[in-house]
Amino acid sequence: MQKTFLDFLQNRAKVLVSLALLAVSCHVSAEIIFGEYGSDEEDETPKEVKIMPLVLPEFPKEDNLLSFQVSPTQTQTFFIDATSLSVGKDEIRYTMVTKSQAGATNVSYEGIRCGTFEFRRYAYGHRDNKWVMSKNETWRPINFYAANRPRAVLTQEYFCDGKGIAGSNEDMIFRIRYNRSLVKNKYTGSSF
Repeated sequence: MQKTFLDFLQNRAKVLVSLALLAVSCHVSAEIIFGEYGSDEEDETPKEVKIMPLVLPEFPKEDNLLSFQVSPTQTQTFFIDATSLSVGKDEIRYTMVTKSQAGATNVSYEGIRCGTFEFRRYAYGHRDNKWVMSKNETWRPINFYAANRPRAVLTQEYFCDGKGIAGSNEDMIFRIRYNRSLVKNKYTGSSF
């Protein structure tokens, strides 16, 4: 009887060791297959972001405004000042003008980073057609909720191709002017 109990324990131990080895091999395989084992990126120093010097553009003029649609049910009209659009190595800056149906107008000078899907507001337009610097200098995530939706549309449909900047300022102006969304129309070519 003791012999059979010892045989039972040995067999149980063999099964447990086999299961442990199987679990370890599955874990190692998953790390290799799914890239979770580690990557060279962890060893690299973080990418340095190229910061453009801040030069506020001229206050927007009606003739330079390009409208873009945020949603079919939008209650405001959104514009980009074509003369303010500038493309840097890591950032796109522009003046956005928002007009309500009641006639209220909001103006802001902003920046977008495609690589991190963030935005920053640099200045607000004042009613005397002058800029007032923003007190909040942090980069904030772009999402599709209410106030951020225009930025999300600009980022995904006109400015960015994934995490990269989609062309020059002329390409972006062309896409906005002629409603050539990167997403809707799969338009990626240069217009010049």
